[in-house]
Amino acid sequence: MLINTLTKQFLGALAAITLLIPPLAVQAANPALQLDIDDNTIQVSTFYNGTSLEVSGTVEGNADVILQVSGPKHDVHLKEKGKVAGFLWMNKTDVSLENTPAVYMLYTPGGSPEKFVRPEFGVGYKALLQDMTIEPASEDKSFIFGEYVKLMEESGVYAINNGAVTYGTSSDTGKTFRVTLNIPSKMSAGNYTVEAISIRNGAVLDRTTEKLTLELTGFPRLLSDLAFESPLIFGFMAVFIALGTGLIIGVLFRGGGGAH
Repeated sequence: MLINTLTKQFLGALAAITLLIPPLAVQAANPALQLDIDDNTIQVSTFYNGTSLEVSGTVEGNADVILQVSGPKHDVHLKEKGKVAGFLWMNKTDVSLENTPAVYMLYTPGGSPEKFVRPEFGVGYKALLQDMTIEPASEDKSFIFGEYVKLMEESGVYAINNGAVTYGTSSDTGKTFRVTLNIPSKMSAGNYTVEAISIRNGAVLDRTTEKLTLELTGFPRLLSDLAFESPLIFGFMAVFIALGTGLIIGVLFRGGGGAH
């Protein structure tokens, strides 16, 4: 009887293990979202004028992936213009936008942008607006932020790039994707976040992030170090450079004027 009981217990455990095998196989066939950046550090030198960066990865075969580049967050202080006395355009109000990312660039696959750019995913300008505080509270929050976005888009540091994500080969373990990130010249030195988000059937499946650093080097690094570590020397240098530039321009214009 004891042997029969042990045999039954062994067979029951074996059956339980067998039942677990299919889910494990399915999990192996659907790996987590993966993200890879060609170079996590960009050197900003004297003649730096922006660059591009290749990003690739893998995602489940029946899912889409979107990428967003953001950071760092800070407070922005603006002056709102308006008509005074009915016809004069002047600065009327000081406006503050708190918790605002200095850079925000979104990259989506082709198709309808509304499928991917949704606040509930934490994606898009409306998602940014939800996390921000605009003072004074009496101001039209949507209008102020909309004008700020236009200004940032003109500078190239805010953008919605629809159709920028392309897919490659598919296999049992998922499909590959690739995106070319635009790094504009006005993107300041600092630390940024590149986030990949996989989406299927209107829901977020997974998120993963990589760090991106823009690092000053050469003469820009020297000036930055002087400005923060030796402000007095930096001030004298700025004065001498301004005087020298003024003298050179004066000589050139005086030489040109003497011919008349």
